[in-house]
Amino acid sequence: MTHEPPVPPDNQSPYPIAEPPHEHHAAPLPAPESESEDPSGPPRMLLVGGAIAAAGVAAIGGLAAFLLRRGKSRPKAAPKAKRKR
Repeated sequence: MTHEPPVPPDNQSPYPIAEPPHEHHAAPLPAPESESEDPSGPPRMLLVGGAIAAAGVAAIGGLAAFLLRRGKSRPKAAPKAKRKR
């Protein structure tokens, strides 16, 4: 006696039992040999990226200082007089 339930012969599985045939393509071409790398490539990119990041930090810091100073320059309102009932 088997442990599998009886399956009707026309019943199709929702999942493929075997991998369908597929076309075989030619092997990928080898990567072209790169010429001598420019030594100023990556370090220069880091320098430019650092300069952009520093400019952004300076802009945010300047904006924060401007907004904080702007809030302190306003004169404080006089306290409101208490109403007598």
